[in-house]
Amino acid sequence: MVSILATKEDLFKGVPLPLGGLSNELDLVSICPNEFRYSNNRWSRYAAELFYNGGSIDDWKWKAFDIEDQSKQFSCLEGVLSGFGLHHEDKIAVAGWMLSEMIFEIPVYEIS
Repeated sequence: MVSILATKEDLFKGVPLPLGGLSNELDLVSICPNEFRYSNNRWSRYAAELFYNGGSIDDWKWKAFDIEDQSKQFSCLEGVLSGFGLHHEDKIAVAGWMLSEMIFEIPVYEIS
């Protein structure tokens, strides 16, 4: 069941599930801005690269200064990308949205 109360503030409030996924991923899909659903969205392209090829977060310029906030945000991103409950298109869109809220810019992509 999708909550009609989900908002942008809920983006990093989910709990990563033991076998992948995020406790509120369906809610996030329902409110994900359409701009992240297009293949020409640079955040979603970066999310797809991370999903398909992996990557490093060493050079990310985080918006959150607190290491615990960064860790929570990254755990939510990992949860969305590692789950099996979403279609790939939804997974990439939500992950792209998350990235746009997590970091200031997309680093040069290099496969780790």
